[in-house]
Amino acid sequence: MAIYDHLTLSDAIKQDRIGDFVAQEERRGVSPVDRKKLEALIEMAALIKEAVTTPMQSKGRTSRSASRDGSNGK
Repeated sequence: MAIYDHLTLSDAIKQDRIGDFVAQEERRGVSPVDRKKLEALIEMAALIKEAVTTPMQSKGRTSRSASRDGSNGK
């Protein structure tokens, strides 16, 4: 790996080069991550992703689709 190459974590995983990624980050002065903090961040990211990708239901509406005549079945 040349000095000017920057290996992203995503690329390192895809290319099976985790060791190269770790060595690169250690040269940059990045210290090891605290495992509990990492797990908490991963869990938080999953919750945020779920919240962002789950459609919210309008207030006062049910999950039922509108009928052909436009009514909502109420």
